Amino acid sequence: MSTLKRFRFTLVLGSIAIIASLLGFLGGSGRASSVRLTAQDSIAVSEGVLANLRAERIAKPKRALELKSLGDRSLGGSSELVDSALRARMNRVLEELSLSDASVGTSAAVIQGTPARSEFAKGSLKKLREEPDFGEIQATVAASGRYDQMLQLLYRLASEPWLHRIDMIRFDPKSSGDRVGLTVRLTTMFIVGSQQSAELMRDGDPVVGFAPYAALAGSNPFLIPMPPPIVVAKNGAAPTVPPIPATNPLTADVAAATPTNSGFPYGTWKLTGVVRGPTGDEAFLRCADGSALQLAPGQAVGDLVFRSVEYDLAEFESSGVRVRVRIGDNLSQRSPIGQ
Repeated sequence: MSTLKRFRFTLVLGSIAIIASLLGFLGGSGRASSVRLTAQDSIAVSEGVLANLRAERIAKPKRALELKSLGDRSLGGSSELVDSALRARMNRVLEELSLSDASVGTSAAVIQGTPARSEFAKGSLKKLREEPDFGEIQATVAASGRYDQMLQLLYRLASEPWLHRIDMIRFDPKSSGDRVGLTVRLTTMFIVGSQQSAELMRDGDPVVGFAPYAALAGSNPFLIPMPPPIVVAKNGAAPTVPPIPATNPLTADVAAATPTNSGFPYGTWKLTGVVRGPTGDEAFLRCADGSALQLAPGQAVGDLVFRSVEYDLAEFESSGVRVRVRIGDNLSQRSPIGQ
């Protein structure tokens, strides 16, 4: 082998040794592995972004159909259309039920912005920050009539096919309770700019749909019974009137409620309603003489301390025993819980 060849061979071997030593040093010091891990992390992030984009693309048609479905279940795509349709539908219901003192009022539309506003802060996405998400219009319906008519009105409003929620219901009995006023506040929503595929139609006959509630409508909890007849004594004695029980019970906290009212006229007090709302449970009572009582948890009527509300029941406690009373029943018709 010539001297030049030996030199080249020695140079190649030396280069290989230097490269091997450098790689060994980098591997031992962790520099090569850290670069590799950084590259792997970057690849994983890119793959995640691509996977999300792919999932969004696949889900887009489904979301478009869901959004269109919401638009089809609303009363229109603008505040003017929705306000007009809302008034027309409510007035039609009132006319069909032949209710007196009926009125429908609506408030100005409230347009809700996108909850993702903070996500649209850069570039071409900025214009999306100001686009409306949906709109809301609140309506108030008021009428008076028989108790069963008011329940029919409430049923009709609750079962309307367009998107809405009922925010408030208030019954206002008149005179002896044979006529009742009803005020309902509700809110409907709409997708701004949406187009309805077809006019919303009610499913089924509302008379047939209300049939399961006929028994409830036939029992008016606001009706005050007729006063007892005058009893004429024999042998020329003066006529007498049966004594009227006391009708002004005091409400008190649990600490002040003492079981000393064994003669309390529970049969004259009827449970007319219960409410479970943001301020807590409430029970509403009405006496045969027309006086009313509103109880919060911890307040008492006679020996019965109001505790809570469960569906259409009010739960009371008396002498350590929990009892319940159903709407429409008087307090003497209470039953122990568990029976």
